[in-house]
Amino acid sequence: MTAENFLNLIIARLDGESIDYSDYRQYIEKLTRDGIGGFIVFGGDYDKIKNFIIYLQSIAHRPLIIASDIERGVGQQIKRASLIPSQMGITAGFNLPDEEHELKTLYSIVIKEAADIGINLALIPVLDVNTAPQNPIICTRAFSDNPDTVSEYGNCIINFFEANGLLTCAKHFPGHGGTQIDSHIELPTINESLDIHLKPFKKAINASVSSMMIGHLMIPEIDSLPATLSEKAINQLLKQTLDFKGAVLTDAMNMKALKNYNNHHALAIKSGADIVLHPENPYKAMEEIKSAYNYGLITENRITEALFVINRLKKKIRSFPVTNNYINTRANNVDSSLIIQRAFKKTVTVIKNEIPDLESRKIIPCLTGSYSEEIKEAFKNYFGSVYDLTHFSKTSLSGVIPLIAVFTNIKAAGDEHVVSEEQNIMIKDIFSSNDTVFVSFGNPYIMRFSFFKRAKTIILVYDSNINAVSAFIDVFKDGLKTSGRLPVKIEWIND
Repeated sequence: MTAENFLNLIIARLDGESIDYSDYRQYIEKLTRDGIGGFIVFGGDYDKIKNFIIYLQSIAHRPLIIASDIERGVGQQIKRASLIPSQMGITAGFNLPDEEHELKTLYSIVIKEAADIGINLALIPVLDVNTAPQNPIICTRAFSDNPDTVSEYGNCIINFFEANGLLTCAKHFPGHGGTQIDSHIELPTINESLDIHLKPFKKAINASVSSMMIGHLMIPEIDSLPATLSEKAINQLLKQTLDFKGAVLTDAMNMKALKNYNNHHALAIKSGADIVLHPENPYKAMEEIKSAYNYGLITENRITEALFVINRLKKKIRSFPVTNNYINTRANNVDSSLIIQRAFKKTVTVIKNEIPDLESRKIIPCLTGSYSEEIKEAFKNYFGSVYDLTHFSKTSLSGVIPLIAVFTNIKAAGDEHVVSEEQNIMIKDIFSSNDTVFVSFGNPYIMRFSFFKRAKTIILVYDSNINAVSAFIDVFKDGLKTSGRLPVKIEWIND
């Protein structure tokens, strides 16, 4: 086994924001010439990263896997690319199977942009069933808390993407939805039954998903080792019991969940993973795997099997260019912004509206949470004024309707997914003495406290960016007429 064979087992980080620096470019070029399996792309300008990927493919000994987390479209990672609603927003806005054609029109934009840039492995869909309302890292990244719903929407994406040449990766096996800990920070333990969490992954295997990502999860039901390092989870459950024949990727190995485990790159390969994703140092990870092989801890058959799976994945990428007429005709530059605008508007969910003359009343927006100046300006332009909730005085409410807009955000190792106790106290106080409009941008579970029912008008949007705000304002102009549906259970709302 050569060093190139071992490096081919690794997908390293490609930081698009750093490719203008000669030292960084030379490092990435060296990885490519030395035989790296591929790259996972984060950030960068559309044209610059596109041209760099073309160059890297031209100097690679074998085709590179170019992967990216594009759950909310290529714009989630790449500047000047398109951003679409979160997966939970997709479920809220698109009713399957009736609106499958319209949903595919939206996702055709993602496929076309990914292919144009050079991304050939989309690290989607998220097939986690979000059973934990306080989940800090899955939440709106999931389609729903219902396994059948997750399966239906997940398979729609898998089938459409794979048929049109963009390979997919179901994640995070065997299910990250039942956790209350972010695996970017520490290792979560799942103590609930895996039955409902496994269902979408079983369906994805039946749909011939190309790859599967293993979550950094401690699951006592399976093993005393994290799933990423567990032969019982990967080889026995996924490959043998569930008969998965595609490529198995680890979750990002630079995450802190595995910080207490030595030689975790080698252990992952030994346990059945075919690809080590995003190690902190690709060369050190390669040496670790190589050393484990030289000491007989990893068999030659295991390395050969992993290389076979990787080469098969690369051949599959090369044999399916994005040429489908549906993609080429539906996702053109003229129409894409209108398609995306309509999609965000469809996600807006009106839980109730008990202020019948709302359009004729004076509205004072009060914003709190993780919002930008651009968002603040959008509220000000439409409503005429805007306040931060912490700077707002109840004495200003005479004769007006307060609109409380809360912005939460689901991101790695972040703390923007919740509303603070202080914020909740302020919101509850305003609810108690006023007819209030409440709008949640992002995490719908902030509504789980029953005092929110005191708001006379309640609206949920599942993203916290300017597109979501523009969609809300459009719906507000139209008199809160919208088709959005709540994709998860919130006890007092569902009752």
